[in-house]
Amino acid sequence: MRPEKTTMTAGAVGLCALLLAGCSNAAPQEGGPEAEETPHGYVEGAEETAEPQSRLVLADTASGEVRLLDLLTEEVTELGQVPGADGITGDGRFAYLYSSGDGTTEVFDSGVWTVDHGDHDHYYRTGAGHVGALDGATASDVVTDTALTSVTGTGGASLVLDRAELEEGTVTAADPPPEDAATALPYAGRLLLIDVSDGTVGSVDRDGERNETLDETCTAPRGAAVTRRALVVGCEEGTLHVTEEDGSLDAGILPHPGAGRTESFQHRPGSAVLASLSTEGELWVLDLAAAEWRELDHTGAVAVTAVGEGAPVLALDGDGTLHSLDPGTGQERAATPLLDSVDPDRPPSLRADTSRVYVNDAGAGLVHEIDYNDDLRVARTFEVGIAPHLMVETGR
Repeated sequence: MRPEKTTMTAGAVGLCALLLAGCSNAAPQEGGPEAEETPHGYVEGAEETAEPQSRLVLADTASGEVRLLDLLTEEVTELGQVPGADGITGDGRFAYLYSSGDGTTEVFDSGVWTVDHGDHDHYYRTGAGHVGALDGATASDVVTDTALTSVTGTGGASLVLDRAELEEGTVTAADPPPEDAATALPYAGRLLLIDVSDGTVGSVDRDGERNETLDETCTAPRGAAVTRRALVVGCEEGTLHVTEEDGSLDAGILPHPGAGRTESFQHRPGSAVLASLSTEGELWVLDLAAAEWRELDHTGAVAVTAVGEGAPVLALDGDGTLHSLDPGTGQERAATPLLDSVDPDRPPSLRADTSRVYVNDAGAGLVHEIDYNDDLRVARTFEVGIAPHLMVETGR
């Protein structure tokens, strides 16, 4: 298990003077001529592996039980309990289970993660367990980099955590800047700040110094995602689209393709194609290569995700049918009846990686693994011992 629980109160936005670590080659340790060089990609206390170590963190909202499913070994282990949990999000390693009623978030380390070094990846595994709690914060969105982890609540204000401390098993806020409540998102070596009161968008360096103010505004920010192409944030005006070039940030607003707005983005980690159900229930697809939204002619979806450029968009309907749709035209490529029942108040999730999508089936106490490149074939089905109402994938 991880270290004992650490509790903290969420307050103003925080950041710390931590610089992004580069992906350098072996560096000699201090000592005599016999000192060994640090291997490329070395992470102290972790085992490096040859392939991704994918896992699912699952939670039963009725019992509060939290379990970990190892997708390589198929082993299911208990992680703890979160009474009153009604939401979950993740950052590729840590799972954040929040209780809206209590206004708290419990943080769990899944023990697996991937480090993107640009032209190659490194895969790691270590022990899993409970890390700590955030009192007064519900983590509806989490965005992270190697130095900072931003936990954004339903009201839009963020708490920024020290990533290194989190990886050591302690929930610690980074040093607070002189800013009012804001959505704070680590991106391109700085912290993007969106003022919750007026939607002003700016950025600060990692030492807290104001870097620049951008021309666009983002009113009522809800939902954010980082890909290799851009950072995107859901706003009333449209989607805030932020890119970096030659050390400067550039921002634009991508108009919504229909009624309503977005409040979350669903996609395979790193993918430049994202899917969203609008607040009016429309299925929208965001293509960052083209920097535009398009609406697909598909109704009745309760969960969606995108899996990559040229790859299908997946939609689960309220009757339990899973659909594979062409991302450009919306034309159906495949469909399969998957779930016997779907709770409209607590719909399943679609969590995709490079070849599979995972669907939690709370009514049957199962998780289904689907090969979305093979006509939605059911590759495996896992019995997890609880009703998995909530689910995130880690290790990717």
